[in-house]
Amino acid sequence: MPSVALLKIIMNSNKIWRFQLSMDKFSGTFTCQDLVRVVAYIVISATLTGCSGMKISQTVPNQAVQEDGKDAKRRSHKAWLLSRLPKAEHLAQDILLALHDKPDRGVCHSDSHNFGCDKLLGLLTQRMSQYKVQKLPEEMGQGSFAIIDADTAYIFRMTDWTFSGIADLSDSLYFSVSNVPLRRTDGLSFIFACDEQSDTLSTWSLYQRNITEKVTVSLPVGEYTLTRPELDASGVPKQIDLLTPQQRSERELAKQGMNWQRRTQMEAIKMCSGKLEQNMSKKGAGRGKHNHATTPESRSTAKPDTTYTTMTEALQGKAHLNCKTGSGFVVTPDGIVGEVYRLVRDNDGVDAIISATATETTGGVIRYRYPVKQDNFNVLQPDATKDMIMQIETMKGDSKLELNLRADTGASAGLLLLPGDWYRNPGYRIQGKDISSTEFAALFLRTFRDCAMKDSQGVCKTIPDLFMSFLNSSNFDEFVKYVSSHYLTVNGVTGNN
Repeated sequence: MPSVALLKIIMNSNKIWRFQLSMDKFSGTFTCQDLVRVVAYIVISATLTGCSGMKISQTVPNQAVQEDGKDAKRRSHKAWLLSRLPKAEHLAQDILLALHDKPDRGVCHSDSHNFGCDKLLGLLTQRMSQYKVQKLPEEMGQGSFAIIDADTAYIFRMTDWTFSGIADLSDSLYFSVSNVPLRRTDGLSFIFACDEQSDTLSTWSLYQRNITEKVTVSLPVGEYTLTRPELDASGVPKQIDLLTPQQRSERELAKQGMNWQRRTQMEAIKMCSGKLEQNMSKKGAGRGKHNHATTPESRSTAKPDTTYTTMTEALQGKAHLNCKTGSGFVVTPDGIVGEVYRLVRDNDGVDAIISATATETTGGVIRYRYPVKQDNFNVLQPDATKDMIMQIETMKGDSKLELNLRADTGASAGLLLLPGDWYRNPGYRIQGKDISSTEFAALFLRTFRDCAMKDSQGVCKTIPDLFMSFLNSSNFDEFVKYVSSHYLTVNGVTGNN
């Protein structure tokens, strides 16, 4: 029999039952049919109450459980990756050390039919015998191999000397990272970031695959971004500068030259783009139906205007560019002068080839000269190995330093001309020894790299500052004495250039 309280709820909510119950008797007639009706209304009322918003106990949805499982798996995968990165850093250094004295260590090319790669793999197998070194399928990239340590594989690609990622062999997981060179051109130590970038962040893609088996192209199943604090907590070394301050200064001089070339190129393009378009439209309008097809590229080899023909005059404020003949000089707002070797017009617009740049400095002029080749004139495309010549000359022109520069290797000797009683055109005689201007420039570089002459604050002088300091005769004499006592022997110049 239903309880008194429950029956009251039914009567109050539906307003159709008009009877009262007590614990010992009923008021009115109550048949079995009535009892069935009461039970039915109890069930209906309970159902309606649930629909009206009353809270009932619920279980956790399966979707939430699945999401929690995915997050836990992601954290587990990331922890596994971080725990393997310190080993990857050491292996990268071991590979560089193993191949350091191999003269043909770059023979693993993508078009070498694997012969050179197999030879390189055999050498690494021999020199890193504590690990298993295994060649990987071409689907992983030609020239790719794994250094396997227990259930972890560290993948390297020797066609371009890069680190490619880390694989968990037990779970068939592969963490891939892009563009990580074993030896960086910027002189920094190996780290898990793109060349010329800092080690603050690196992005990894996770694939579900067995790296030792041939598979079709697969999409990543996850992506991980590692921060510097996470790398620190995992014991991954920070980047260090492998260059001395002097070596770094040499490369910065080369980068400065590349920057000047780009900036003056943009000035020439900005100056002549509108004028050439106007000229072409005028010519096209006058041709009518007898116009002749123009070649995709229009070049001019005419000489610059005879009024302004030298860099010296351009530096004096007479820079002039003839957009019609495609030659002359431009100057940037901060005084960098560029010599335009040629203007090139094609379907993409106007481009300019810069053959030299220059600017005045205290007591002299700094110039850069660039090789001009038809296949690489676009200086907007960065080229870390670009060759150039830097010249520093006094205003009088009686002293001159010329160095060959590359942004990835620094400076090499060109020539050094300094006036004095010991100058014997075209070379020198110091302490009874004959020295050429090239050997003298090499001695200058050694003096700079040894930080033999410092400024008033005790800081090593830069190349331009060291050269210009020779305007002071006492500094000049000190340099010659240092060269005589440290670098010259009875047999001539000592050491390397």
